[in-house]
Amino acid sequence: MQTDRTKYFLFAICLFFFSVSSVVRAQNSGEEIFESNCSACHTIGGGRMVGPDLSGVYQIRNNEWLISFIRSSQQMIKAGDSAAVAIYEEYNRIPMPDNRLSDAQILSVIDYIIVSDEDVTAADSAPVISDDSLAVIYSIEYASAGRELFYGHSAFENGAAPCLSCHSVRDQSFLGGGKLARDLTGSYDNLGASGITAIVRNSPFPVMKAALTGHDLSEDEIQVLISFLKASGEQENRPGKPALVFFSLGLVCALILLVHLYLFYDRRRIP
Repeated sequence: MQTDRTKYFLFAICLFFFSVSSVVRAQNSGEEIFESNCSACHTIGGGRMVGPDLSGVYQIRNNEWLISFIRSSQQMIKAGDSAAVAIYEEYNRIPMPDNRLSDAQILSVIDYIIVSDEDVTAADSAPVISDDSLAVIYSIEYASAGRELFYGHSAFENGAAPCLSCHSVRDQSFLGGGKLARDLTGSYDNLGASGITAIVRNSPFPVMKAALTGHDLSEDEIQVLISFLKASGEQENRPGKPALVFFSLGLVCALILLVHLYLFYDRRRIP
């Protein structure tokens, strides 16, 4: 009789540890997936970045909606899902890349968010990531150095391709820029220093992620690029700047035309 009780007791202990280990494995799996796929654009209790803060998202949307959105937000936007469209519009129309995560993997990420929320609640507070805590020392020198890197006049330390290969900015440069990816002129206003830093460190976009694999940018390089993008946005928003440029070009063209008429056309009419 005593032996049977001992067996049941040992079985209960084994079952308990098996359940705990399963939860830990699921949590670790969700954490790994979140860090590799989500952390570039999202935080859990740390404030909005490129995308929304995911704290409490499981209380706003059910698992079925979350699985569909995480797997392909663009498909839901095209289908006219009002919540998906609202998120897309609120966060500067930056699309969240599709992925091939299974239902179980997505659910493990949701479980990780739930556990993280519980940890934050237990701590009673969570640090908020802001541009103040990731302050960029902005100066003309830094912006100039960032421009050199962006256009490929200076090489990145780890051999990364210049940003010009895929991106462009509207800074009146004759070099133009790449058309493979988004124009970055307003990126500082839309994302802030923390958002740009997160994307460069762990890009959610497959092409950019592949391009930077093995070619990580240093902290100094990221900082000067942010300074350049900040300066580009300020230049774009400066009132009257585009009009002045076009007026100057028009004036130069008019002078060239007048000189041409005077030197060639009028002389041909002299008897």
